[in-house]
Amino acid sequence: MRCLVLLLLGVVAVSAEVVDRTSVRVGTRIIASSEIDLRVRLAAFQNREKVEISVVRRREAARQLIDQRLVEREMELGHYPRLDAAQRAPLLIVYAAQAFGGDVGGLGASLASYGITPAELEADLARQADLLTFLGLRFRINDETRKGDEDLEGWIQDQRRRTVIEYLQRELAP
Repeated sequence: MRCLVLLLLGVVAVSAEVVDRTSVRVGTRIIASSEIDLRVRLAAFQNREKVEISVVRRREAARQLIDQRLVEREMELGHYPRLDAAQRAPLLIVYAAQAFGGDVGGLGASLASYGITPAELEADLARQADLLTFLGLRFRINDETRKGDEDLEGWIQDQRRRTVIEYLQRELAP
């Protein structure tokens, strides 16, 4: 009897688990619905706009995340450098200084109003820094010359053609 009760409690605990819906598959990588919504909220936060979780915004976020997955794969295959934990640590402080005049409390309150955690913002800032490093090394993109932009766009288009991208939520398809 005791085993049956424990088994039933285990089943209840397992069934209470939240399952995140897979929205897009990019090769062997997935993009979850919650990731798309987070990308929408992060973009709204960084642009200081109202959060609008609409099909149009989610489609744009999905496109950005697809490109992000393609770049991540290339960064892994090419062993491009990424920020380590020590380099990531000051990102929030620098962001607070630039966007909130150093008011860390104001940053925290603003993040909370967008439903974003400090860890999520830090991860996004690190991703952006890694992306800039990748672009500078791979495509020689910098502020002075825009020639690398054409190379990057061609590379992204080529990667999209060569990678199986499956939209499991049809409304996100272009």
